[in-house]
Amino acid sequence: MEGWKVRGLSGLALAICISYSVLPAQAQERVGVTAAVNLDAEGQAPSKPVEKLVLGHNVVHNERISTLDKGQVQIQFVDESTISLAPNSEIIIDEFVYDPNKQVGKMTATVTAGLLRFVGGKISKQSDAVNFATPSGNVAVRGGVAIIEVKRNTTASSGARTQPR
Repeated sequence: MEGWKVRGLSGLALAICISYSVLPAQAQERVGVTAAVNLDAEGQAPSKPVEKLVLGHNVVHNERISTLDKGQVQIQFVDESTISLAPNSEIIIDEFVYDPNKQVGKMTATVTAGLLRFVGGKISKQSDAVNFATPSGNVAVRGGVAIIEVKRNTTASSGARTQPR
């Protein structure tokens, strides 16, 4: 009986260790929250289905945020930066890290379409800490406010051209 208790406890300890090693892959760290949502806005966290955004939705690393024809959304990040998306816009939060004790961090996002307004928080006070990738180039922001617009590609071609021989 005594040996069974030890084996049972070691098995339980092993199960707990295994479950904790799986948690980081399943749990997503919150990088911000939706502070305002108007009508049609959607979010899609990695490996999750698309969901309608509501006020107070936790935004996570690598989440795709989209607005439809009548949608608008404002995201407030943990460093107090904000991004407001106009209708028909899309952004992916590629990277967001922030150390509140040192008040340093980094943000990288990809803007695939639409119009956004970025208002800098704590990390935007650093050089090269806030970057937005667009189809036509990268935008680095330091402090202040930035407005970025990416027009949707209206043609079906990828832009590649064939040279005559």
